Amino acid sequence: MEQIDKVLPKYGENIVVGVLFKKHFEWYVAPKNLWKMDYKKLYAVWEAAYKKSGRTQAQLEKDIGTYEQFCDKRWGIEVLDGFTASHFLAHLFKCRYSSDELRLLRMVAHDDKKIDYEASMFIDFDSNTMYSQFPRPENFENFVPIGWRGEHRSFMSLIPDDKRY
Repeated sequence: MEQIDKVLPKYGENIVVGVLFKKHFEWYVAPKNLWKMDYKKLYAVWEAAYKKSGRTQAQLEKDIGTYEQFCDKRWGIEVLDGFTASHFLAHLFKCRYSSDELRLLRMVAHDDKKIDYEASMFIDFDSNTMYSQFPRPENFENFVPIGWRGEHRSFMSLIPDDKRY
């Protein structure tokens, strides 16, 4: 199984995401594009944007691929939810961080890089809820699966005390 190598947080690129899955909490740092939960919705947004700007489906497919190719960038996972989370998280195994690691890295980071270590999202697979505090116009909450609730709000108070950093 292909695993992504561990990366450092980088604002707007590699984001810090808290995940609660089967009552177990972990922090992950991975490219932000992987965390748009419903790729069907995301691809539809791309299609609409291309159409609105007068570009063709062929141009879209040249730039970002067909829908299948687009999903293949996330191991064929179209919708990230409770049914696919285990498969998705297995690919991110090396991307896990402890709260102590994140705390230390943020502490030693230059002042202009501390924002890189702010948590961007909290995905609670146990209650089908996703919280994003990533700055607008990035709307992760618009890409939650059907039956999920997505909110743009602060969520650190929802993180277990021993996992906060």
